[in-house]
Amino acid sequence: MKNSIKFLVLLLGGTLCTFTAFAYTLESKHREFSRTKEKELHIILDVSFGSISIKRGEQDKIASIDYSEEEAAKQKLYVSYDISNETGTLYIKLKESTHFWGDDDNRNTHNRHLDIKVSSAVPISFELELGAGQGEIDLTDLRVKDVKISTGASSVTMLCNKPNPIFADDISIESGVSKFTATDLCNLNFRNMKFSGGVGTYKLDFDGNLRQNAEVQIEVGLGSINVYVPKTIPAKLVYDDNWLSSFKLDDDFEKTRSGVYETNDFQDATKRLTIRLESGLGSVRVQRK
Repeated sequence: MKNSIKFLVLLLGGTLCTFTAFAYTLESKHREFSRTKEKELHIILDVSFGSISIKRGEQDKIASIDYSEEEAAKQKLYVSYDISNETGTLYIKLKESTHFWGDDDNRNTHNRHLDIKVSSAVPISFELELGAGQGEIDLTDLRVKDVKISTGASSVTMLCNKPNPIFADDISIESGVSKFTATDLCNLNFRNMKFSGGVGTYKLDFDGNLRQNAEVQIEVGLGSINVYVPKTIPAKLVYDDNWLSSFKLDDDFEKTRSGVYETNDFQDATKRLTIRLESGLGSVRVQRK
């Protein structure tokens, strides 16, 4: 009897292990598009779960995409690429279906990873919508025309370690219940930037090479934001000191009038950074580095 029970336990254990191994078996997919007559690239990314990375790839390939997911996943990756009027549009979609009563088919979203490499040969417009998961957006060595990012319950890092070789028109970032970190922002060479934060932790570092006058609008609800401005960049801060929010500012900024703070080199500078801040119940810290 004991031997029968022992055999049954071993059998069930082996079956469970086999099922578990099957459930977590990953499959990889690869797509790539060669560069032809494109003079610009527009990337539209709509991903509701998992992790993604974006960085520079080979110049002769307009885009290269690698994706891994569980074989049993019902939601599959959709990729399309079209060229119209010498502008290539790369559309990537991976959406999670809505379930009731907690029936979540995509409960192991950490196993889904999307790796995108793009060419540095043409100007690129990014339109990125990220849901739950993690993201690393490395814009170093890319020709960034404009960026629009919307994130949900995610942790996202954006960086640009070298100066953007072209002017960026606009940078727009909306971050919800999430953690968002951006470094070397002045390297993007933007004219206008807008950041909207909800309930999260945010870090905006304006290090880099400032090559034109730049305007930044920052709005934070219940979140906490740290803003870093290098000592080498002339800057002005416009802030409506709401008594409901916490506001800390380094001594390098001198108050010139109500709600306006400037560095001592701002008025005489030809290239300046202006930051306008609004905060609800959150906390704001502005530091020189």
